[in-house]
Amino acid sequence: MNNQTLRNAAVIIGAAILGGVIVFALESGGSHGGNATQGAASTAAGSSQPKPQWWDPMLGPSSVSDHPGKSAMGMDMVPYTRAPASGADLTVDPAVVQNMGVQTASVTRGPLQVTIHAVGLFKLPEPGLHDISLKMGGWIDKLYADQQGMHIGKGEPLFALYSPELQVAAQELISAVESRRSLGPEAGTALRNESENLIASARRRLQLWDIDEQEIDAIAKADRPPRDVVFRSPAMGHLEEKMIVQGSAVQPGMKLLNIADHTTMWLDAEVYEAQIPLVKMGQTVEATLDAIPGKSFTGKVTFIYPHVDHMTRTLMVRATFDNPDFALKPGMYADANVIAEPVGDAIQVPQEAVIDTGTKQIAFIAESGGHFSPKTVRVGIRADDGKLQIVQGLQVGETVVTSGQFLLDVESRTNEAIAKLGGGVNSTGSQPSPPAAAQPAMQQ
Repeated sequence: MNNQTLRNAAVIIGAAILGGVIVFALESGGSHGGNATQGAASTAAGSSQPKPQWWDPMLGPSSVSDHPGKSAMGMDMVPYTRAPASGADLTVDPAVVQNMGVQTASVTRGPLQVTIHAVGLFKLPEPGLHDISLKMGGWIDKLYADQQGMHIGKGEPLFALYSPELQVAAQELISAVESRRSLGPEAGTALRNESENLIASARRRLQLWDIDEQEIDAIAKADRPPRDVVFRSPAMGHLEEKMIVQGSAVQPGMKLLNIADHTTMWLDAEVYEAQIPLVKMGQTVEATLDAIPGKSFTGKVTFIYPHVDHMTRTLMVRATFDNPDFALKPGMYADANVIAEPVGDAIQVPQEAVIDTGTKQIAFIAESGGHFSPKTVRVGIRADDGKLQIVQGLQVGETVVTSGQFLLDVESRTNEAIAKLGGGVNSTGSQPSPPAAAQPAMQQ
């Protein structure tokens, strides 16, 4: 046998093998979808009503049968219906719809009230912090504010200071007062005015050194300067910091004490980035604390931070609370509810009507005759009553599915997948769809 004869024989054998593979693949594909289409095709040819069929959704279209029973996996077969060739819309038998527990609600329009839930931390208000320092040097002869954390009222003594500079200034005031007292009735107006100016100048010097008016009056009435001058608290609050003890030597500008006013507290709460447009100045904030159960505190939004934390994607919102009984303490955690302004007119549906796939949101429109169609929607804010704002995709008056839509989504998804693959299409242009009793899945 020559080479040409061998080549011809090889070509014939290869063609036969390739043809066998193709026939086997076609027969396998036909047998895979045959069970899914045989009953539907024969029904279409002989009757306008489809023949009841059952399947196991875990096995797919290959498990479709014309009688109920157990599947190859030992699961009970469930009925399924036929769907349009579009692979998205679907029609479910009313009896099956009832068994699925499908519930619906109307798309409405109206106001939405929104409360922003956040977690916050109470802190001391910066305007209520007071540093106590001196404008002259000296020694602390007596320390009255001697315990950190103690409550101090406005005007209460903090410490008594001995200072040579204060001695000189106090003597000037005493001398000016004695000079005015020594003036006789015959003293002229110019002399009396000069004496008054000296007294005012001496008092002004002590005032600039933050000496209390009460102490200045006592010095003016004395015969000689007192050894110590008492410094008093400029505000009511708690002693937050203490850098001196009795007998400490102090210098001008040295920070001695820090007093914090607790009658007002700040609550810094973090709101998520998506909630930022809802927060406005002056909104009411209600706070509850684990440390004070059964009681809520009300404040107002007084400051909104100008930047977002790039790590947590949150914005700091500050609310101010009155704290007359000092129940609120710095460092306390609180659950904060910011009462946002209501959205006056919004298209809304129950939140159960929307399926969130992670990349988009879907709602099922219920129509007459057991027909359902999925729609992609855009949602806005979530209201306190469980309603969702619909920005796009739905119209007022439409009916949406609020219960059982996950089962419908399985049916719609499978129809779409079968349509894309081109499998199971019968002679009438319809294709079988999986039953609406399968486990939920997201619409793609």
